[in-house]
Amino acid sequence: MFDITKAAVEETAKLKLTDANGSPLTGDKGKPCSITLNGPGSTAFAQAEAARQNRLLERARKGKKEFLTADEQRIEQAEFLASVTVSFDNFGYPPAGDATGKELFKALYLDRKLGFVTDQVQRFVGDWGNFTGSSATS
Repeated sequence: MFDITKAAVEETAKLKLTDANGSPLTGDKGKPCSITLNGPGSTAFAQAEAARQNRLLERARKGKKEFLTADEQRIEQAEFLASVTVSFDNFGYPPAGDATGKELFKALYLDRKLGFVTDQVQRFVGDWGNFTGSSATS
């Protein structure tokens, strides 16, 4: 009988970044720029999703029934993506100053001029296939 656990996904995977034109981004010494992310099968991802739902529920409880504005949606997306980000690899984000961890990640994800990075991360974490053993370094 087939052991279904052999199809289980990895906790994390690396997304190799491309620039806005689709060319690979490389850092110092030609190393690829990447972002290590928690996948949809991880506890960290489940916690980030729960936190996002709780924020939206809290908003509804406070009587804010109108739709989120574009800026509110962007902030919500950045908050979620920062929560599932493990690390930035081979690149920094100087505009964030001394920020580290989640605050650093969120600052980059909020940067409209780097929206192509945010889009890549959003697509990547939404695809379970990116977290399979064979593609965990996509």
